[in-house]
Amino acid sequence: LYIDHQIVNYTGKQRMGISINGSIPGPILHFTEGDTAIIRVHNKLKREETSIHWHGLLLPNEEDGVPYVTTAPIKAGQTHTFMFPLKQSGTYWYHSHTMLQEQSGVYGSIVIHPAGWNKSESMKEHVVMLSDWTDESPHEVMRNLKRGNDWYAIKKNSVQSWGEAMVKGYLRDRAKTEWRRMPSMDISDVYYKRFLINGKPQEEYFDILPGDSIRLRIINGSSSSYQWIQYAGGKMKVVAADGLPVQPVEVDRILIGVAETYDVKVKFPENGMAYELRATAQDNSGSASLYFGDNMVMKARD
Repeated sequence: LYIDHQIVNYTGKQRMGISINGSIPGPILHFTEGDTAIIRVHNKLKREETSIHWHGLLLPNEEDGVPYVTTAPIKAGQTHTFMFPLKQSGTYWYHSHTMLQEQSGVYGSIVIHPAGWNKSESMKEHVVMLSDWTDESPHEVMRNLKRGNDWYAIKKNSVQSWGEAMVKGYLRDRAKTEWRRMPSMDISDVYYKRFLINGKPQEEYFDILPGDSIRLRIINGSSSSYQWIQYAGGKMKVVAADGLPVQPVEVDRILIGVAETYDVKVKFPENGMAYELRATAQDNSGSASLYFGDNMVMKARD
């Protein structure tokens, strides 16, 4: 994995991001349970150190990748080799634990197939990596949050006024949040210009045929956005959460928190339409879409 600065453009304006192997997100790392992972991380940044944490993996402490806690940081121009046995299967992800590099693009997905897995005999599957993007420097975002003002709420038109709180009977709650210096939307308190699926506002897969079933490995690699997942083709069957198999349950939508993963199975109706899988920010400030097929589109519900 080669970590380096890269100019990106998600909003019509060029901004400096940090990519892995020239892309945001970084590549999908495929393994099989029982393998030994050997991953060389090359820091191509000019002055900054970096790190990679293997989120959710069971591994020796010194391979965990959190700088100054479990693993030495990777200094500029240096390479670090990670080596660890893979004792589990499932959907996971990796990201930087250095400063705010994850917010600039240092993240990617991990797929570990169970021992004995045979691709030719298995259901089709795709990784769905969710993320958010702001043109602001992550450090500027942090400074704005520490000021405790309503700047991002104003940009999202979500400011809570004292008058509205009084009219609706929430004056005590409004005073309590003010005393605690909590913004009115403390869980959704950053304004993001774009929401992305696999690094794009709109992603498409064309290998799906009418009547197919497919496994989607959904990962929320957002900086701070919880997201609702909805599918236009019917219910989604949740079969795994955070890498672990679960008793399958069918749902209409899923609220996925930051760093969570869900494996879901969906079926495509026989009519050949292109069905939308939509990820919408919890505060409804934006969304990203994934379409299966290139025929007439069936939208997910608002």
